[in-house]
Amino acid sequence: MPTERLPILTFVEQAARTVGNGAAVLDVGAGTAPYRELFSHTRYRTVDWPGSPHAAGRDADIVASAEAIPLPSRSVDLILLTQVLEHVPRPLAVLDEQHRLLREGGRLIVTVPMTWELHEQPHDYFRFTAAGLAAVLEQSGFAVREQSARGGTLDTIAQLLRNVSWQLGSRPEDNLDDLRADAAILMREVAAFLETMQPLATVDLLPLGFQADAEKAITAPRS
Repeated sequence: MPTERLPILTFVEQAARTVGNGAAVLDVGAGTAPYRELFSHTRYRTVDWPGSPHAAGRDADIVASAEAIPLPSRSVDLILLTQVLEHVPRPLAVLDEQHRLLREGGRLIVTVPMTWELHEQPHDYFRFTAAGLAAVLEQSGFAVREQSARGGTLDTIAQLLRNVSWQLGSRPEDNLDDLRADAAILMREVAAFLETMQPLATVDLLPLGFQADAEKAITAPRS
């Protein structure tokens, strides 16, 4: 998933370079902890819930709900929350908990999808626009330092074509598997072509998602 995953990796990598040695870092909803090595200079810990679809997530450093993490208030310097908010039924409650855990001035690195297929069902609840992400962050007491879109319109269509090509699957009884294989190849070829055309786009209204670097504000979240 080059258009989806590479921008997230780049965003997290940039955040990791700004964190001091020994800082307390929490990766909430970490799954397989793909960013662990980026934070080798910090006190990095993972959090995931018992029902995680990732086996590694069920063996996280802290196994708990993202709404109730058993750590002291104001004990964390930076929290990663990548591709998590769409999977929780109460995103504001999750953000309030991250606000509680962060020290004053601590940072939340968050990414969310806007355009993506259903996944990890039944725990797939939301998609976020730029305004929607900013609103829930501000309601939970965060000041957005930086926010950006992930992928342009043609990038998004290309990535979705790749996704569909992988999901065609197989159904031998209908004798259409050869056509499915040909269609999958064609979809990936069209996707590669569309990615080369992204620089031609002058308006991008269909990003894959958004990412934000938010700081814990002095004021408490809403009551």
